[in-house]
Amino acid sequence: MGILRRHRHWVFLISAAVVVLAAATVISLTVVERVSKGPAFTSAAEFIRNDPLARQQLGVISGFGLGVAGGVRESGPSGSADLSFDVDGSWRNGRANVVVRKKAGLWLVVSATLEVDGETFELPGQPMPL
Repeated sequence: MGILRRHRHWVFLISAAVVVLAAATVISLTVVERVSKGPAFTSAAEFIRNDPLARQQLGVISGFGLGVAGGVRESGPSGSADLSFDVDGSWRNGRANVVVRKKAGLWLVVSATLEVDGETFELPGQPMPL
């Protein structure tokens, strides 16, 4: 018990650091989950899954990586997102970089690139409604 009394300030500091680290982890995971399961990511993933060039380069697209980088900004019926995520195909894997805009409540891909084995492919975006 003498050791705890002598070093109680260290015990307090370490306990506080663990609590702060746990809170930061929960906040980070919540943000990543929100971005990766939101309508902006869903629209981007569906676009990549159905793009003929992406299928030609990767094969059948079977899924997407766990981490989604980028951010989503949304204000009512408008918004924008710049997302980057891994794409898993039956032949090989790639990384998608997608710019998505929300207009009149609808998320559409403005531009996209797919990086596969060091080569970058431009994917045509979707037409924006007037």
